[in-house]
Amino acid sequence: MTPDMTWWVRLADSVRAAGRGEAPLDEPVRMVRDGLGFDCATLVGPQRATFGEAQPVLVNLDYPGDAIRFISTTYAVECPAHRYITEHRVAGRFIDLPYDFRSSRTYREALKPNGFHEGLTLPLGVLRHGTPRPGFLALSSTHDRPLRDESLLGLTMLASEIASLTDPRASFPPSPADLVVWVGRGRLDVRVGDLAKGPFTARDVARIGDLHQRTGAALGFRHRDGSRGWWRVTTAPAGDGVLIRVQQAEWDDHLTSRELDVVGLLSRGWTNDEIAAALGISVRTSRTHVESALMKLGVPNRTALAREALLRDLDSLDAIRCVAEASRSSLPA
Repeated sequence: MTPDMTWWVRLADSVRAAGRGEAPLDEPVRMVRDGLGFDCATLVGPQRATFGEAQPVLVNLDYPGDAIRFISTTYAVECPAHRYITEHRVAGRFIDLPYDFRSSRTYREALKPNGFHEGLTLPLGVLRHGTPRPGFLALSSTHDRPLRDESLLGLTMLASEIASLTDPRASFPPSPADLVVWVGRGRLDVRVGDLAKGPFTARDVARIGDLHQRTGAALGFRHRDGSRGWWRVTTAPAGDGVLIRVQQAEWDDHLTSRELDVVGLLSRGWTNDEIAAALGISVRTSRTHVESALMKLGVPNRTALAREALLRDLDSLDAIRCVAEASRSSLPA
């Protein structure tokens, strides 16, 4: 199936509208699936940190449960085909791989049992050693016709815009920061603002920089100070250091600080028992916080809550610390 130029323009408009929050996230994904002649489609978000294996499923259009679990875990982590496609940074079909994909574990255990005979993966980022895995768009069909070259090129050209669906922050220019600090080589350099007027001490800022380095990922989380004011914090690599950006933020979801901690851990796949142990609370309290967050955010279940957390940066410094500590304790002595 080869859509005309008008269809590609409409698809680009749909992707941008969803990236701005003006249309449902599944709208452009559905358009790709139907317009390019596939039966199933899924949009998988980037790994939040280097600790867990599963990547968040943001949209699933008709993949059976066993297949979608395999795609977001085993395929994303272990499959040589997925690694090859991601490293080459282009949309990949079965015929684009340097070996017979139908002999792979992914095809034998996840695709063939569900009647799929052809497919495609569109990587939405660059795979680098020691960094979280990027998101991707996966499509499968029950027919055996590979996507035509013209459509493959069109989809590849839209990859950067589709990637914005997995990280809405990339779609908006940042508003002015109240505080920007560079941390590296054992020193701290305030680039914007006054550290004394921000929510963190110099020691706190150094710890945030250390967490960025240990996770190997850009961080994004919310923080409430002692005066009950909310702040949004993001980090980014900058040379041989880390740039930490802090700005005041309105908080309209009414989540408490502890609920934010719980949501941050839940979004990484932690169970109520694991959350309770990490935060030093009872399992019953952990469950209560989850139920409260579900109600406040208006989502029906834990999966939807995890997706909402990823899309809206609902994370906390304490949640990130817990994950880092759990990762360190799991390393061999």
